[in-house]
Amino acid sequence: MVRSTCLTDYIRLEGQTQELQLMNPAGFFKEYCMTTYLPSGIGPGETVALTKEWYKGLVFDIPGAEVNIDGQWIPYDAANKGRILIQSPMMLNWRLNGTLLRKLGYTSGQTVRGRILTVDDQWNGLRLETEIAIQLE
Repeated sequence: MVRSTCLTDYIRLEGQTQELQLMNPAGFFKEYCMTTYLPSGIGPGETVALTKEWYKGLVFDIPGAEVNIDGQWIPYDAANKGRILIQSPMMLNWRLNGTLLRKLGYTSGQTVRGRILTVDDQWNGLRLETEIAIQLE
């Protein structure tokens, strides 16, 4: 797995070239620790789980995202930021809400774009993110 995400460089000396594999921790993390189970589309009245895999410190920064706090689903937005940030990001469950997307002005056929951010247990960013796009059906 580590070898498959290595970068390649070359050493050149006296007309000869030797390939050099460089460890790529960020590439490894993005390939094997970020979630790969993302929905491709969502219906107007549908909710779809945004699942984490191996690494639990993922934040789904996308319009229509909600987090479950004490059994209640709340939108991931500026109004709820304070309430969300006091939670452990490793323990949050996420979903995408089609009804909320409609209220935000998205219509059928539009693509909702966002990012998956990585954070540590204190909400400090790890500077690794992945772009996501989900079609509103």
